Amino acid sequence: MAFASGTFSRISGSNSTGGAVWLYNETATLAAVRASGYLNTAAASYGLASGDVVMFICSDGFGLNLMAVNGSGVATVGEALTSA
Repeated sequence: MAFASGTFSRISGSNSTGGAVWLYNETATLAAVRASGYLNTAAASYGLASGDVVMFICSDGFGLNLMAVNGSGVATVGEALTSA
């Protein structure tokens, strides 16, 4: 399943010392949305950055995820906390 921009929203601002918090509500599984590169569009279009936290609400549970975005714009999930 592809990234759905309409369900991705910033719920907390960031400042110079901390990241932003985002919410992503998707009918895909947690494994699918945590795949490397799934959130590349979010990094390019919305400013998702390393150190930001994304709360995923998916078909099989929810999770809090610390993001990493490399210099090429590839977004990957670092640390994750999940409840299914």
